[in-house]
Amino acid sequence: MKIKLIAILLAGTSLASMGLPAHHGGSFYDGSKSTTVRGAVTEFRFVNPHVVIAIAVEGAEGELIEWSGELTSPNRLARAASGGGATNTIHWTRDTLVPGDEIELTGNPARNGAPAMRITKVVDANRMVLLGGDETEADNAPTVREPEYVWAVPANDGGDLRGVWMRRNDSAYQNYAFSADLPPMTLWAKARYEEARPTFGPNGVAVSDTNDLVYQCFPPGVPRIYFHPHPFEIVQTPGRVIIAYEYQQLLRQVFTDDREHRNDLAPMWLGDSTGRWEGDTLVVETVNFNDRTWIDRRGVPHSDQLRVVERIRRSDENELIVDITVEDPIAFTEPWTSRKIFDKVNWSLEEFVCLDDSSYQEFERALLEYDGGSPEE
Repeated sequence: MKIKLIAILLAGTSLASMGLPAHHGGSFYDGSKSTTVRGAVTEFRFVNPHVVIAIAVEGAEGELIEWSGELTSPNRLARAASGGGATNTIHWTRDTLVPGDEIELTGNPARNGAPAMRITKVVDANRMVLLGGDETEADNAPTVREPEYVWAVPANDGGDLRGVWMRRNDSAYQNYAFSADLPPMTLWAKARYEEARPTFGPNGVAVSDTNDLVYQCFPPGVPRIYFHPHPFEIVQTPGRVIIAYEYQQLLRQVFTDDREHRNDLAPMWLGDSTGRWEGDTLVVETVNFNDRTWIDRRGVPHSDQLRVVERIRRSDENELIVDITVEDPIAFTEPWTSRKIFDKVNWSLEEFVCLDDSSYQEFERALLEYDGGSPEE
C-alpha cells in the first residue's frame, strides 16, 4: 500500500510528533466548514497548551494520509469542561486514547488544504462520543469528581470571594475581547492598533506572523488575563487578597490594609494593585503598568498611564461578577467598561507552562507552507 507523505514532514519528523499550532484564533481553520475522517490513532499528545490527536486515514487510492487535529488544553479535558467549540462528555486522561485505537474525528479543516483540523467531535469504535456530545450523551458518560477543598483561612473583612472561578462563555467574544466593540481610541492608540498583528479579531493573523508578546511567554497583563480560557483562584488573608491564575501560574496580590501605591517600582506586566471593601464588593485599583501588553487579544494597545479598576463581588454562592473599567489618557478618549461573569467550579489549579508552546511555532510555519504533499513509494 502506498503511503502518501504530506509536505509538512520536516527532516523525517511526522505531523503528529511536531504538534499543532497553539492558538490560531479564527485565521487558520475554516469555521464555516466541517469534515469527518476515520482511522487508527498514531499519536496522542496529552500536553499543554493543546492536546493533539493524529490518525492514519485511508485515501481514495488506498494510500494512508496522516491527519492531525488539535483540542483544548489537557487541564480542561480532564475536568470535562467545554472548550475549543466543543462540549466535553467525559473526563479525559493521558490514557483515553492509545495508538491503534479506531476513532472518528470531526472538525473545522485547515483553510489551505493541509490534513489538519480544529476538532469539534471525537467518537470511538464503539460509537461512544468522547467529545462534542449533547447533554444525553454526557449523562451516560463516566464521571470523576475532584475532592472538595476545605478552606483553612476564613475571610477577615468585606465579602467572601474565595474559591476557584472559571469564565462563563456567554458571548461570542468572551475568549478574546474586552467587549464587542472597540474602545474610543486616540490617534496614538489607533496607530499602534494598526501596527498590531494579533491572532484574534478582524486583524487576526497566523501565530507565525504575530507580534503578540504572549507567544514569547510574556504575561498577558490586566485585564487581558481574564480572557484566557483557564480558571483562577481567590484566597483571602488578613489585609491581602491573592488571585492565583492557572494561566502561566501568574499571581496578583491585592493589598487591603489601606496602603498607598508604591512609587519605587519599575513598570510591571500585571501592575501594582491595592484594594478596599465597599460592603461585600472588593474594589481593586491597578496602576504602574508597562506599555508592552494589550488590553485584549485583538491587539488593543495602552500606554504606561493605564489605570484599571475592578469591582469584584458575588451575586450568589456560585457566581462572581467582575465589572472592569480601563482608563488611559494617552490611549483612550473616555473610560472603557466591561462586565465579566465567572462560575464557581470544584477544581484545583493545574500546571500550565507557557514554554510548552515552543514546539508549535515552527510547525505552524510548515502548515502555512503546505503545498498538497507528494506521494512516495
